[in-house]
Amino acid sequence: MRRIHLDTDIGGDTDDLCALAMLLGWADVELVGVTTCSDSGGLRAGLARYALRLAGQEGVPVAAGADGSLGGYRFPPSFSDPDRYWPEPVAPEPTPPGAALDLLERSVEMGATVVGVGPWTNLALLEASRPGLLASTRLVVLGGYVRSVRAGLPCWEPDMDYNVQ
Repeated sequence: MRRIHLDTDIGGDTDDLCALAMLLGWADVELVGVTTCSDSGGLRAGLARYALRLAGQEGVPVAAGADGSLGGYRFPPSFSDPDRYWPEPVAPEPTPPGAALDLLERSVEMGATVVGVGPWTNLALLEASRPGLLASTRLVVLGGYVRSVRAGLPCWEPDMDYNVQ
């Protein structure tokens, strides 16, 4: 059984929800924790918990993490209208400061692979507060850019990628 910890900015688009559903659907994966980033007020944590409840996975720990970026955002985080993607209102679930880092640390100590599909602020804070911890785990992050060779598509540069800005 492969242990996975998901660090996500779930809520505004469907990509992170799809990543969560994929992890929950894999028979050889145990989801041991979910932390959220860009999570002012804990709404993303509430959405993650809501999705886990729908999947019958209420026992997976969830913690709201960083609500900002260490270096500031080039483009501030935005949040799409939750009514567009969620069938009913979802209550925020804020957690005490540091709870997300504690949950990440527990997951790493369990041998989990950490999968970051949102801005990497929680991971940077974890490394700053517990130097070397991430070096002891497998880490998979989503980010980057692709130069478009097709006419009419926007030209994005590396500094414009939301997850790595």
